Amino acid sequence: MSTTHRLCLMALLAGATILTGLPDPFPGPGGWQQAAWAGDDDDDDDDDDGPRLRLRIPQVQRRAAPARAPAPVPPPPANAPELVVTDLGESDLQLLLDEGFGVIETLPLGSISSTLHRLSAPSGQNLDAARDRVRQLPSGGNADLNHYYRTDQSVTTAAAPPGGAVECTHANCASYRLVGWPDQDQRRQSCPIGQPIGVVDTGVNTEHELLEGARIELTHLGTEDNPSAKIHGTAVLSLLAGTPGSRVSGLVPEAELVVADIFSLAGQDERADLSALLRGLDAMDQRGIRVVNLSLTGPANTVLENAVSRLVQDRGMVLIAAAGNDGPAAPTAYPAGYDGVIAVTAVDGRGRIYRDAQRGAHIDIAAPGVGLLLATSISGARTKTGTSFATPYVTAAAAMLLSRDPELTAQDIARRLSEATRDLGAEGRDEVYGHGLLMADELCREG
Repeated sequence: MSTTHRLCLMALLAGATILTGLPDPFPGPGGWQQAAWAGDDDDDDDDDDGPRLRLRIPQVQRRAAPARAPAPVPPPPANAPELVVTDLGESDLQLLLDEGFGVIETLPLGSISSTLHRLSAPSGQNLDAARDRVRQLPSGGNADLNHYYRTDQSVTTAAAPPGGAVECTHANCASYRLVGWPDQDQRRQSCPIGQPIGVVDTGVNTEHELLEGARIELTHLGTEDNPSAKIHGTAVLSLLAGTPGSRVSGLVPEAELVVADIFSLAGQDERADLSALLRGLDAMDQRGIRVVNLSLTGPANTVLENAVSRLVQDRGMVLIAAAGNDGPAAPTAYPAGYDGVIAVTAVDGRGRIYRDAQRGAHIDIAAPGVGLLLATSISGARTKTGTSFATPYVTAAAAMLLSRDPELTAQDIARRLSEATRDLGAEGRDEVYGHGLLMADELCREG
């Protein structure tokens, strides 16, 4: 049989297979691939619109090697490889130096009448053992690791909360109505902000169009070589001082805001160690700030606990901190977890708890923090979610109280805020909402 005849016979057999459903006469990897029909993506030059049989060179099918799973991303470090301690006596410090400890930094803290020492551990000794050694000394009882604290940069984005029937001139008015936030005229008449508000956070884009006219005093306390980004701080500041009449009209745009940028970048990790956090708090006290917004979280630390206690009890500072976004089963985040700090959780525009908000007996109060439109680091705005953004509502409310009565103590302000709430969830104070949802209209009434 000629070659031409063989090809014709093979084509007829293949066609019969397609038309009659008979088994492929050439099964296996060497068999014919089925024909493509008119209308497929393949181009050809035929003018015939009917079905066509196309012969293709059989291809041996090779199984692809399984894709390798990406290597897991290690969690960011919880602390720097060093220790911190305050109130360390000279004789104890000298004993540690003799044992191989080193002094990295000595930082006077006038706000708590103390000195912070950052220490390196002796060669070959792990940090936990070194910390325990320092704690054995008469003046070293509060020694701890130099922990890192972070803003909640991994916030989710969501649509802005739905608006109601009342005319609204900015994107967050539904959240303002939820807590009864007084309008600018009412604040000027009944509760003008007469004292500066402190914010310990990242850098801020003070030239942002949504912060036009804002009174912002910014101090950089992070490292010079790796300054922080301006994402988180700009968002928080726009919620407090956004330009009136803009899409992001601030809660208290008339207030003077004193910002301490304590964060630094280590690769993609934006963080502040305990030393930077204490410098920020000390700067607030030196500036005479009474109300401080802390939209940051980290682990428990004995040095921080001691400093917070002194600032609240002795200096009358009102510290308002985010509860954290690591989920309802996560352990308590700090400084929100310390006695005397007002811990703020987040709810959406209908008063429902933010699903990733941390919980616990330390939670004091809830405020809007879901789907808020906030300024971005360069220009424009986007919706953001997190307890970081609920915290400024309570900070602004505390500033209103203190402006009306500067003689109030930190404990007085915490009590009045807890009383100016609407109960949510279980009756009374609970681990989800604390005392309930902030009701700011009760704080700004005459009498």
